[in-house]
Amino acid sequence: MKNSKNKIILLIVIAAIICLTIGYTLHKNKKENYIETQEERLNLYFKYNLKNYNSMHVTSFRKNPTGAYFVSGYINKNKKYHFKAQISTVDNLQFIGDLIYNPKTFGKLLKNEETGDSINIDEIIKKEHLDKSKYEADPPAFFWF
Repeated sequence: MKNSKNKIILLIVIAAIICLTIGYTLHKNKKENYIETQEERLNLYFKYNLKNYNSMHVTSFRKNPTGAYFVSGYINKNKKYHFKAQISTVDNLQFIGDLIYNPKTFGKLLKNEETGDSINIDEIIKKEHLDKSKYEADPPAFFWF
């Protein structure tokens, strides 16, 4: 009797570990996909709105307590061209063009520097007939692990 109870407990523990491992793996994959997708949106935005754009390097991607995400990084392998991008709940948690940057350095690279106008991601996707589903992803439920 005692031996069968131990076997049942062991099977329950093993099943729980397997479920947790699968859940963690799925969550991690969803998080990585979300980050990659938002980086692709940033890259597409920069290609259309910056002069002499070559590359982007993301230094951090984090979620704040209000549910918005902040992406920090720099472009063209030059840290003086640093930026912060905001991805808010208002925009369905997709980057649309909200940037914080130094107008004296990064601002000089804007194609429409004088007006500050830019082409947003949805306009670029329509203009280039891109598959919108490749540029959208849902964020994970929990971002800290």
